[in-house]
Amino acid sequence: MVFLCLHAVQTIPYANLNRDDLGAPKTLTFGGSTRIRLSSQALGRPLRDYVEDTTGIHAVRTRRIGQQVTGQLRERGWSEELAAAAGQLVLDATGFKLDKNGTKSLLFVPSATAAQIADLCIEHQDAIEETVAKGKTDKKLISTLGAGVRELIGRRNGSIALFGRMLSELPGAGVDASRQMAHGFTTHTARRQPDFFVAVDDVTHDSEETGSGHMNHHEFMSGVFYRYAVLDLPELLAEDGLDGDTDTARTLVDAFVAGFIRVLPQAKKNVTAPHTVPDLVHMAVRTDQPINYAGAFEKPVAAEQGGGWARPSRIALDRYATAINRLMGADNVAFSGHASIADDEQLTGLGHQLDSYRALSQGAVDALFKAHTTPQ
Repeated sequence: MVFLCLHAVQTIPYANLNRDDLGAPKTLTFGGSTRIRLSSQALGRPLRDYVEDTTGIHAVRTRRIGQQVTGQLRERGWSEELAAAAGQLVLDATGFKLDKNGTKSLLFVPSATAAQIADLCIEHQDAIEETVAKGKTDKKLISTLGAGVRELIGRRNGSIALFGRMLSELPGAGVDASRQMAHGFTTHTARRQPDFFVAVDDVTHDSEETGSGHMNHHEFMSGVFYRYAVLDLPELLAEDGLDGDTDTARTLVDAFVAGFIRVLPQAKKNVTAPHTVPDLVHMAVRTDQPINYAGAFEKPVAAEQGGGWARPSRIALDRYATAINRLMGADNVAFSGHASIADDEQLTGLGHQLDSYRALSQGAVDALFKAHTTPQ
């Protein structure tokens, strides 16, 4: 077992990065107080986008694989009718439960899958044309297509190995994610902040009419957040993942670590521009188990004299880490380090202090792969 634990303390100004069904910032109750929350899904999606864009290893989550195949075939010169029929045959051939949009379950497949299924359709073009001409389903064709389509859908790549896939309708296609993502939350008590706004109608404004073109209100938030994620390297390299491909694993891990530091949800970014980076990042490589430091903030942090939650949050994290290190011992810690905007703080519980997030990331990832190859 080898795990890379990533912890961040991050100040986020007035924003609404993750909304509930009413458009308000999500919350939770922790330690008897209300906190603002960033869901693991909201944090995970932009992180996956970042990893895929950085590495060039892309996957697609969709229910519309049939429509994708139809589009591929149209681009290759098939008629609209024939391409649409082939797309429906592909859906039927999967054997999955279907509805009007395609498969009832979201598929998570390598980005090349639709093109590869289109290639398969081209191999059976004569049979597909004959089926369309007869206007009835050819069970033999469905069976032949089905074997190939299901094999292609069951393939995996680095993105799927990292972020996981649940596909119960196709035995053997499920992949356990090698990354774990906690919900982020404010280290202190925090509440939603309402904002009433108006928008001017330029036409009536120019004609000197009074009144606004639109009025409404939204809710926002601000605060200091604790974020936590885990990367399980043996799981990433497992047979149903990268199957021992350490070069691709290193590429993915480097991108994941960089994305954890750089990426936040993007909701309402155009009206808030909340583009901050963490005040503090701590990374630890453990050979026993991952440890979440959320308990550091079970008692909500109090603002320091004169205001501000960032420094008290960094100190609270350090104190908690120090206590955990004392309780658990250091034998199973292959690396521990941190980087922070405050270079005058002695955060000894968070390991060695490094000058930059780049140096911290490189040191942690190097230690992760070294620990993986070192007999335990």
